[in-house]
Amino acid sequence: MPPSGRAGSGSGAAGNAGGSSTIPGGQVTQPPPPPAGGSSGAAGASPAGEGCAAISQTAEVERGPVDVVWIIDGSGSMLDEIIAVQENITNFANMISSAGIDHHVVMLATDDVAGPTPLGMDPAHYLYVPAIVDSHNALQLLLDQYPQYAPFLRPDAPLHFVVVSDDESDVPAATFQMQMEMLAGKKFTFHAIASEADANGFPCVGACGIPILCGGFAPGLQYYALADATGGQKISICIADWSMVFGPLQDAVIASAPLPCDYPIPPPPAGGTLDPDKVNLEFTAPGAQAQVFPRAGSETACAQSLAWFYDDPATPTQIRMCPAACTAIGGGGTIQIQLGCETIVVD
Repeated sequence: MPPSGRAGSGSGAAGNAGGSSTIPGGQVTQPPPPPAGGSSGAAGASPAGEGCAAISQTAEVERGPVDVVWIIDGSGSMLDEIIAVQENITNFANMISSAGIDHHVVMLATDDVAGPTPLGMDPAHYLYVPAIVDSHNALQLLLDQYPQYAPFLRPDAPLHFVVVSDDESDVPAATFQMQMEMLAGKKFTFHAIASEADANGFPCVGACGIPILCGGFAPGLQYYALADATGGQKISICIADWSMVFGPLQDAVIASAPLPCDYPIPPPPAGGTLDPDKVNLEFTAPGAQAQVFPRAGSETACAQSLAWFYDDPATPTQIRMCPAACTAIGGGGTIQIQLGCETIVVD
């Protein structure tokens, strides 16, 4: 089960629109108070309608771990891309760490590709696996070298693979996916930083909307197919600003970190009282529509419902996820706790 949240400092404000506490990755963000007699807008919208007291609370949550395995094509045509990875990989790990996520980063490459990096000085979070990665063998090496980095992976951590190559894989996407899922004992997300294909199936050279010339040797069709099959990022290697490469990767990794299954109930404003029958919880999975989880009367009433319950129905202090809901949020996303509107309950 993902770790629990813990309360932090915050404030409440009464108003006419529903308030919310948003828990995206490491912290609940506090929306601005609504104008007098007005609405707080979309951020304050409530699933139960309008006319609700707005209360917001800042809190900190501990998200679960994430594992990321990089493999870098070390062929001669990859010099510029290798330098870009070396310049950005440490910031990539730091951004994940700053989101409060316990990250493990594995790098499969040759010594000159891995390069001198501060990551290498942090054995608690970084593992270097020497591997001669050429134009076509990245997927095969990930399978062959799995015993070398498997002990560094955590059973409860979402697993991401990132390949950087300007060529194509000899191993078909479906074959790799099947064999890696057997080795890891779970599904994974695969991100492809590879050559795009033009309308004729050739590598893009100043085409495909790419503003610069890029001499990819072959389109990374198998890499892109893996990204499609696993919900990963597809990023053209023909890109001038590599912050545009690492940004989406960081976001995807952070979003996948498991959310806590317990949340403190925000306190009411000074002098006010909180009605436990006017609390709702909304979950948004990465790339999906928001859905409201109803409240179950107790843990035993959860059954298989995507729902939540109070730690103590008489004097609640925490919202707790039912087992099915706890599993559902294990893939990361965003939680909103909305206060002041009639609670939606399990049918």
